[in-house]
Amino acid sequence: MRFGVYLRPAVTYGAMLELARFAEEEGFFGVFLNDHVEGLSGDREEPYLEAWTAMAGIGVETRRIRVGHITLFNSLRNPAYLAKSISTLDVMTGGRYETIIGAGWNEPEYDGYDLMEGGRGMPPAGERVTRLKEAVQILRGMFANPVFSFEGRYWRLREAVNVPQPVQRPMRVSVGARQPRMIRIAARYADGINASGGISNIARTMGILKPALEVAGKPIDKYLLSGFAPVTLAQNEGEYESILRRIAERTSKSVDDVRADVFSGTPEILVGKYREVKDLGVDLMILIPRASDLEGMKEGLARFRDEVALRI
Repeated sequence: MRFGVYLRPAVTYGAMLELARFAEEEGFFGVFLNDHVEGLSGDREEPYLEAWTAMAGIGVETRRIRVGHITLFNSLRNPAYLAKSISTLDVMTGGRYETIIGAGWNEPEYDGYDLMEGGRGMPPAGERVTRLKEAVQILRGMFANPVFSFEGRYWRLREAVNVPQPVQRPMRVSVGARQPRMIRIAARYADGINASGGISNIARTMGILKPALEVAGKPIDKYLLSGFAPVTLAQNEGEYESILRRIAERTSKSVDDVRADVFSGTPEILVGKYREVKDLGVDLMILIPRASDLEGMKEGLARFRDEVALRI
């Protein structure tokens, strides 16, 4: 199993770049940044760098590690223009961009930035999902063709030009998905899926995805299955139990339910949990560091690599 690192907790560009370079040195698969324009923790005015610009900088300031977004916010950009941007960054990084796209969900951004124009606000879920489906088709079409046309409900391309093409051939497109319709769309149109959350949600997603891949005629071993979740590496069993109780209180779940679901524990416990999702077919887990400062994040990642990742 491969592991990636989520960079947003580092906050500033300098700290995110330092964390990305550290992850590269430690042999992690990739570094990722969420694609939002304002804070999501209740403070809309917290410092929040625009994700495409920040990741472009990180991409050209690293050498080997893959870079990407978790996940691209489909409503922020015209998908044809996004295909051009992705192709450009893939060229700039020598073929290291990992495409993961989602339908969009944060209503304050739709209203604050008037993303749909005319004060329309956030579209219903069905429309956002259909737009996502068309966006995936456009991305794949433009990655595979220097000139591409498309006729859909929301976008109509007339010989859109994408030259130069991406370095990666083919260029993989994954979809961030939780709901059944999105999962089935990912199975039919995309090359991978990203399931956020704990072990139970990953298992539920895979339970829907695997038969959908069979219907689509896609072998699962050619499909990228990835997850995205916080990780907490406990020093000992006592600290682990304390972590479980805090999460249970915050989420109003039982300690046993939390124990079975979250990626927390001693190294031995975490090895078992990641082996469990690996057995479900997961190839890549993107880690959300749990530390209050940059040095703590680096220390935690180094320990995770040595005590957990190398044992899976």
